[in-house]
Amino acid sequence: MKKQIKSAFINSIIVTVIFIIAYAFYNIEIVRANIEDIAYDAIDKFIIEKKEAKAKAPNIFILAIDDNFMKANKLYDEDNTSNYGYTLPRDKLAQIIKSVDELTSEIEPQNQPKALFLDYDIVFTTMPYGKELSKEDIEFLNTLKADRNYTIILPKTSKYNFVQNSKDSKIQELIKQKKIIFASVGLLKSSDNSIRRYPTYQTIKEINGSTTIYPNVNVLLYFMLNKNKIPTIAEINSTLKPNDIIANRIRLKSYKSSLSEGQCTTTQSYWKTLTKLSANCNLFEIDEEDYKNSIIMVGGTHQNNDDSFEVLNVLSADTMTGVEINANALLTLLNLNGQTNRLSLPISATLIFATFFFTSILVSSILSLFKIKKSSVNFIVTLIINTAILIAISIYLLINYNLWFNWFVPLILFEAVEAIDFIKDYTPKIINKIKRKNDKK
Repeated sequence: MKKQIKSAFINSIIVTVIFIIAYAFYNIEIVRANIEDIAYDAIDKFIIEKKEAKAKAPNIFILAIDDNFMKANKLYDEDNTSNYGYTLPRDKLAQIIKSVDELTSEIEPQNQPKALFLDYDIVFTTMPYGKELSKEDIEFLNTLKADRNYTIILPKTSKYNFVQNSKDSKIQELIKQKKIIFASVGLLKSSDNSIRRYPTYQTIKEINGSTTIYPNVNVLLYFMLNKNKIPTIAEINSTLKPNDIIANRIRLKSYKSSLSEGQCTTTQSYWKTLTKLSANCNLFEIDEEDYKNSIIMVGGTHQNNDDSFEVLNVLSADTMTGVEINANALLTLLNLNGQTNRLSLPISATLIFATFFFTSILVSSILSLFKIKKSSVNFIVTLIINTAILIAISIYLLINYNLWFNWFVPLILFEAVEAIDFIKDYTPKIINKIKRKNDKK
């Protein structure tokens, strides 16, 4: 037993020291891609994705440009392929804004939505060369000029932006009053082409040659809802962790139910406060109180949609549209008070040492009782027990305390040490076996 304890203690020290080094360099690409993302994706895909989240935020409504909307507005050809150019006709976006305006004109002031985010490209006009305004562009601008109680948020992706650069005095007045706000909408794509994180802001060159820092739309909405203000970069940096690969992880949840009536489909997420509905649904059928301080997002979810990304790349990748990822990112921010934190190094190291040390002794003791001395059996049993313990700890901490403990890192280290022991035990036996064969010859 003393030999077993000594061996377990030395191995536990080795694993803990190596883990401390890995913990310090978790932001390095090779660690992120091969350890951090795999571990988090597995927990998210098999546990969190379908675990209902308590409502800690106002309602988020996705007005989806889905197949229902496309067919109702004759935007599909006979092959169910979109029959317009590179962007949705702007008069259709104006139509959606008007439907929200109609809604807000009828509901009580205290039940008004907070903002409407249009997740559609507005870089150029829809005329050739993108300079002159089409009639659809003009209708869109005229719709934006209407007085309303909620804020309109538009994407900023380039120095070109035909709304921001409009010479219309009313548009410029609304921009100055922050009734029309521009936000960055970029998502961070990993080396395997999957979306897992969002940048907190983006620096974009303007048409006059200057540069401006634009908050990510979800960070902007987080501050608007929590602090009732548009954040400065200093406030974003002091509140969030812009460059932390764990803090900016998006918790993605799938949908638990869907109901279709005619050309209206309503889909409920495992986020209790996220509902996706066809953009041509009757908004008055939703209880008025549900719109209070809500966020309405408009984006494409129809088939053959270019704004679709791979997510949760475990075994095989799922797909999710940009507007749905943004809704999940916003709810991640709102429900987790801005970010996910790592379990502290002292506690992580203690957990690792204790788990490895006691598991090694326990397995060795149990196998000794049954007079099992094979290293291969010890190796397999230790692997199974360590995997179960570490995953259980990781899930418990993430769900109950919003703390990330990477179960995959220590598991790799544990099994590396176990494999070394296994090789050390078997190498002399193999050498002796070869020698005996040679001696017989």
